[in-house]
Amino acid sequence: MVVVLCALVVITFGWGGPIGPPASAGTPLVAPITTPLATSLQSSSGTWATLPMGHLNEPLNTFWQLFYRPTGVTTWSDKVEATATATNGGLVLAAAAGQPFIAAVRPTNLLHFSPIIHTSDGGRAWANGLLPGGLSARPDALSSAPTGQTLAIVDRGPGTAVLASDGSLSTWRTLTTSAQLASGTAGKTCGLQVLTAVVSWTNSPVVGANCTRPGVVGMFQRRAKTWQLDPLTLPGSLAEGRVEVLSLGQTPYGLDALLGITEATGSAVVAAWTTSQGGWSISPPLALAAHDHIVSYGSASGVGLFSLTASSSGAERLAVIDGPGATWHTLPALPPDTATVAFGPTSASVIDALAAHDTTMTVWTLASASSDWLKGQVLPVKIEYGSSS
Repeated sequence: MVVVLCALVVITFGWGGPIGPPASAGTPLVAPITTPLATSLQSSSGTWATLPMGHLNEPLNTFWQLFYRPTGVTTWSDKVEATATATNGGLVLAAAAGQPFIAAVRPTNLLHFSPIIHTSDGGRAWANGLLPGGLSARPDALSSAPTGQTLAIVDRGPGTAVLASDGSLSTWRTLTTSAQLASGTAGKTCGLQVLTAVVSWTNSPVVGANCTRPGVVGMFQRRAKTWQLDPLTLPGSLAEGRVEVLSLGQTPYGLDALLGITEATGSAVVAAWTTSQGGWSISPPLALAAHDHIVSYGSASGVGLFSLTASSSGAERLAVIDGPGATWHTLPALPPDTATVAFGPTSASVIDALAAHDTTMTVWTLASASSDWLKGQVLPVKIEYGSSS
C-alpha cells in the first residue's frame, strides 16, 4: 500500500454543509451549533477515534489522526497512514454490527471528493471506496447499518444531498437533497436549514436537520417513497427552543439521538431514545453556559451518550448519560488538552481520555470508583509541519 503522510487543514469546530432555504420568507435563520469531528466509536473488533494534532492554532499545520484500540487491549495505535491520501479536511467515521469499519476523508485544497477506506480486521487489511462529492463536516454525516446499507451527507452546489450505497462503497445513488426536503411539507413544518446527521434504521434512512421552527425536531424518515417528520415532542420547558439534531445512531433496541436546543436564555443538550411503543424517551436537559462550546460527543457504553464541552477559559466538562430514564452525570475534571474520550463497548468501568499536544497523544484512564485520571500510554505521532499542499 502506498502511504502518504496526511497534512490536515481543518476548522476544528467546523459547521455542517451550506444552509438550505428557510421554510418561508421572514423566517429567522438560526446559526448551526458548532460541531467538531473529534469523536470515538465502537466497531466489531475494537474502538476507533479521530482527533486533531499538531499546531491547532495554525490550520495548515493541524493534522487529524485515526487511532485504534482492539477489544480487550488497553493500548492505542495510529492508523492514519492507511488513508493513503491527504486528509486535509478531516475524517468521518462509521461502524455497525457485523459490518466493516469505515473512515472517509473530507475534501480540501485540490481534493474535491471523499476517498473511503474500510476494514473488517482492525486495520490489518484495507479496501477502498469513493464518494462522488465532498462529505459534509459533521461527525454523523456518514452511517453504516447492520443490513449493509451506508448513507452519507455530501456537499452539492448551494446545499447538500443524501446518498446511499447498498454494497460497493464506490457506487452511490441520491435519495434526496436539502432543497427537496426543505420544499416539502415536512421540511416546511420544520423550517429546515441544514442537514446535520444520517442513519439507516430497519433499512430506512433517517435524516437529521437544523430547524427554524421553535420546538420542532428535524428528524425525517423515508416511508413509502415520501419523507415524513418524526413526531418527537419535546417537553414544555424546551418547546420554545430551536432544535438541531447533532447525532443519530443505532442501538440494539432502536435509535438514539443527541439534540442541541438553543433559546434566548441559553442552550442545552438533550438525549433521546426510541421506545418499544414507538415513541421517544427524552432525557433531562444538560444546560450549557453562555460561552461553552462543544469539543466532542458520541456513544458511551451500551446505549449511553457523552458530551464533552469547554468553557471560554478552556476548562472542560465531560457529562455522560447511561440510557433511557437516566440523568446526566459529570465525571472528574479532565486532563489538559483532552480532544475526545473512549468507552468500552459494554461497560463504562474504564474510560480513556485522549489528549493531544503537538505531536504526542497521551491516554489518561479513569477507572470506576476513582476520582483521578491516571496517565498511561504516551504515543508519539509523526507529523511533518509545512507539508500541506
